[in-house]
Amino acid sequence: MSRNMKEDTGFSYLGTLPNFEKLLEKVSLFTNNDWTKYKKRNTGIAAEYSDTIPIIYDFKLNISSNIRHEHYELFGDHIFDLIKSIREKLGDVEAKQAMLTRLRAGVEIKRHKDVGPITKKTHRIHLPVITNEDCIFTISDEKRNLQAGQIWLIDNTDRFHSVINNGNIDRVHLIVDVI
Repeated sequence: MSRNMKEDTGFSYLGTLPNFEKLLEKVSLFTNNDWTKYKKRNTGIAAEYSDTIPIIYDFKLNISSNIRHEHYELFGDHIFDLIKSIREKLGDVEAKQAMLTRLRAGVEIKRHKDVGPITKKTHRIHLPVITNEDCIFTISDEKRNLQAGQIWLIDNTDRFHSVINNGNIDRVHLIVDVI
């Protein structure tokens, strides 16, 4: 893996999360009000079409900041387990940003490129928590259905990408940006 945060491929499988069922249990407790509380996530097409629960997140996108939100205590151990699981492949990394994102059933995030400052400086890790077989993530021309509990390094920096959830259930990912 490249330490300059650019990967050779859009999708890199990194393994599975230990104790995934406990994470799923906690995420399943969120209500629609919990999901829609943080509509002030930064601009961009992904933010426009998805809901976010910040865990470690600075809304000003300051990479040197580590602002822990109210749900950090609930999910911090899962983030630690995820970091531990990926260190073998990425080296000694730390979480700079972490959030849960929900893409509702029937919603599409249209093809776009991420251009934010954190995206260019970090590895973006996706852990599908709740998903379905009709949820497709596309980077460039490569399409994937990411399975729950699997850890993926997603490099969509300067690459067109999109997500469509054609399933009957909402898709939820834990996204952790590491450096």
